[in-house]
Amino acid sequence: MRLRTALFFLLSVLFLASVTGCKSKKADEAVQRYPIEGVVMGVDPKEQTITLKHHEVVGYMKAMTMPFTVKDKWVYRVVHVGDTVQATLVVGADDAWLENVSVTQSAQAADQSNTSPVHRPQQGDAVPDFAFVNQQGKPIHLAQFRGQPLLLTFVYTRCPLPDFCIRMSNNFVQVAEELKNNNPRAFARLQMLSISIDPDYDSPKVLTEYGKRYAATVDPQLKHWSFATGKPEEIRKAAEFFALSYQPQNGQITHTLSTAVLDASGKLAEFYTGNGWSPSEVADKLAALQK
Repeated sequence: MRLRTALFFLLSVLFLASVTGCKSKKADEAVQRYPIEGVVMGVDPKEQTITLKHHEVVGYMKAMTMPFTVKDKWVYRVVHVGDTVQATLVVGADDAWLENVSVTQSAQAADQSNTSPVHRPQQGDAVPDFAFVNQQGKPIHLAQFRGQPLLLTFVYTRCPLPDFCIRMSNNFVQVAEELKNNNPRAFARLQMLSISIDPDYDSPKVLTEYGKRYAATVDPQLKHWSFATGKPEEIRKAAEFFALSYQPQNGQITHTLSTAVLDASGKLAEFYTGNGWSPSEVADKLAALQK
């Protein structure tokens, strides 16, 4: 009897170990790692990012300047603009960050920094009536969304990093799912707008395909979620108002992140930089602002 019990226990341990090993292997396979090297152009401890002017990341992206998440807090105590950083770029399904960071101090700090616009919108600010073209090719402007709150952000469809535009679009999906599943009345009044910062490529047709891919399970006809393109100068005006900086580089765009909630009168109710905002909290905010 004791022998059978011991044998059963041993087999159970081996089974659990094999299952855990399989899960670890699958999780590890879902993550890709690339060596990366570049010069530090900006440091933002609050958002936990450093902006690198990096060399080509072989097999993943061309040389460009863009911010990267760094989770190791010690990095922000030692790194400065102009330093050289060598690290491993880790790309997962929903996130990307730098690890194994090595910092080489520069002899002379580079005379460059983040290019974030000076203007930062404040709660209660009246948002200008910016004009765009939606995914159907029809002219739209922000004033037409008044009467109900509006959630808006900036993306571009070719963005490669999972914690930038991909995260913003996935967050919008989660906001819609939260309301659709838990507050159908609020979902019926939901308004969301994603503004492309790549109007040269993101045509209405491209935006339609992009939007339907993300909204397939929550808003397949894009009744609640609009996508916008338009004149480059109008896109830039809107981006600058919402403190978003961007710059085309080598076929891609380096950019920051800005997301806003406008109330029913078109005034700024909430403003978020970075990707740390909670879809659940934003869903609650939208529901509370509805009339």
